[in-house]
Amino acid sequence: MKIIIFTEINRRGGVDNFIISLINNWPIKEDKFIIISNASHPGLKYISENLKVECDIITHDIPLNWSFLSNNIKYLPNFFQRVFRQIFRITLSPFQYYSLKKLLRKADGDHLISVNGGYPGGETCRLATIAWASIGMPPSIHNFHNLAGKARRIFTPYEYYIDKRLEESAKKIITVSRYCLESLFIRPIFKKSNKLSFIYNGLPRPDNDKHDSKKLRTKLNINQNAKLIIMIGTYEKHKGHEFLMQSMTSVFEKYPQLHLAIIGTGTDNEKSNIKAIINQYGSGKNIHLMGFINNAASMIKEADLLVIPSQSDESFGLSAVEAMLSCIPVISTDIGALPETLGENGDCGFYSPSNRTDLFAANIMDLIGNPEKAKELGLNGKRRALKYYDPKLMASNYLKVLE
Repeated sequence: MKIIIFTEINRRGGVDNFIISLINNWPIKEDKFIIISNASHPGLKYISENLKVECDIITHDIPLNWSFLSNNIKYLPNFFQRVFRQIFRITLSPFQYYSLKKLLRKADGDHLISVNGGYPGGETCRLATIAWASIGMPPSIHNFHNLAGKARRIFTPYEYYIDKRLEESAKKIITVSRYCLESLFIRPIFKKSNKLSFIYNGLPRPDNDKHDSKKLRTKLNINQNAKLIIMIGTYEKHKGHEFLMQSMTSVFEKYPQLHLAIIGTGTDNEKSNIKAIINQYGSGKNIHLMGFINNAASMIKEADLLVIPSQSDESFGLSAVEAMLSCIPVISTDIGALPETLGENGDCGFYSPSNRTDLFAANIMDLIGNPEKAKELGLNGKRRALKYYDPKLMASNYLKVLE
């Protein structure tokens, strides 16, 4: 069986890890995979380097509305940028659709898993699912990782049409959490669909279960016994860097020798914003902006805590599971699917409202000051991760849908 994984992504992130984990843990070793992606996807090299089986990677240069317009309209006011993007998306979609039919025929696969970011997300992901059905292939899986958004009122007829075609074309529409699935109900077509389900992402166990390595502390040139907190995430505003910096003000007052490492990536403008936030709230503090690190999950096991200060759009909580697998407790906001991923509050860590910096700070200080409690929560987290977020279980569940 030859399985095509189609995706459209403009950032490194969780989708890359999902694709790697799905292929590496696929139950039938004789099956072959083909990855089809936009040539501009920055995570393709990372995917290729971490696959344990041979896999063809096909890239395409089909125009994408977000990349084609980004430089041409960036000087317009935001309102007009949004309008132009929507108009361009609609006028471009017929060309994308017919280009995808040709590309999918040439790839000659038996099954398709279209891996979307959010919804509607990458337009070619939706159109690939529709195009696949139109060339008479077996019903496909349409998977997406982020939350669904409401259609803009003026474009509702177009969105309704695409939603309807997608729902008719896919065998199953699979999300990464119950919360993510329920976000689709904002779209009328999916609210009454019987094709929706969720399968939790699965992550491999760390190569070394011990988390007493000092490599990161050496890299940061800090005391080997220093308390260290890590945040992993893109530099997008909704990831909550400003919320974290506000929360850390009181934490640093109580624990001035504490260190905070921020791992992530973003545009030059986003990076400048992060630096400005650090200068405003954390000037002179032990804060390390580390940029993008391949296999950042390996760094988590060196931390005392992982923090997730997200303000919106958390559909699963990949870094939370990475921490849980390494016996590291998690302090997060209660945004999106984070409570679903972490389970009962106080079991694997703590979550609190996304507007309460005082509670977020108190939870951090509670575990920094109580290492035995932190150890207990870390062990609870590992047990939960092994039970619910096993990559072999995830891959097996996707195979059952295809069969």
